[in-house]
Amino acid sequence: MRRLLPVLAVVLTVAVIATLPLPCVGQTLVVWESDDPAGDDDGPGTYTYPTNPAFSPFSGIFDLTTFRVLHDPENVYFEITLAGISNTWNAPEGFSHQLINVYVDTTPNVGRVDTLRDGPFVLFDSRHAWDVNIKIMGWGGTRIYFASDDESSPGVYDGVFAEALPDGKTIRAVLPKKVVGEPSDIWKYYVLVASQDGYGPDNHRPVMAATGAWVFGGGSDLDVNPNVIDILAPESGLRSQHNQLGSWSESERRLAVLYPANPDGRLALGVRPAMVVVAALLVIAVLGYLAARAVRGRPGS
Repeated sequence: MRRLLPVLAVVLTVAVIATLPLPCVGQTLVVWESDDPAGDDDGPGTYTYPTNPAFSPFSGIFDLTTFRVLHDPENVYFEITLAGISNTWNAPEGFSHQLINVYVDTTPNVGRVDTLRDGPFVLFDSRHAWDVNIKIMGWGGTRIYFASDDESSPGVYDGVFAEALPDGKTIRAVLPKKVVGEPSDIWKYYVLVASQDGYGPDNHRPVMAATGAWVFGGGSDLDVNPNVIDILAPESGLRSQHNQLGSWSESERRLAVLYPANPDGRLALGVRPAMVVVAALLVIAVLGYLAARAVRGRPGS
């Protein structure tokens, strides 16, 4: 048994190390990520793209496919991957059309359920009120807002920026940790994809009843339907995108209520797969050794 103790110590050490987050030294770690159904860039299921050729319905420029949260020692990164990105109007960030709002519930039992300004025309689940809002858009408009801000707040923009990545599909927002804090497994995320319009409410391109050259169709003319084309949500079920964005009512003047994409608070811990495999093999080897010893120790063996 004394010979076995060093082996068991190694196994336990490797197993513990394998479950720890990787050190953030010169590398960016994935905190949490989720895919979104493709081809659902139609809001509650009724929205249609503007008719101007700049908004080709076949380009998927508002079709969210993946949301990813990463971090390094200095920054948190939000990566929003779409079916495609077009820089029709040559924004310096490399994307012209998208307006993406990420609302984060960072602290339980505080925050707000309405948006800071009229624009998205949505509300949020009262159990997961948002504390931090990252507004991602072109022409230097990316900002960080807080639930305690008022409508006149300019937001935080020092060290905050967004850019299109070389893959031609992903927009990355860079957010200083000294502003947004350290990512936690209690963070909840709402991800809303809209169309940027310099003349729209809070830069949102409106969704009206009828489609036009510069407006989406399939909504209402009463500023009550969401000006949101896609959200991070399941494809089906009570919390599907169509159910969430379709929960507005024109007759009751009721806004749609949205729910976080990760209500269970899933968080990737940065486990090293190779180390896990090594630990598992060591455990199997030790168990095999103990079994063999037990067999050899039986009478008649």
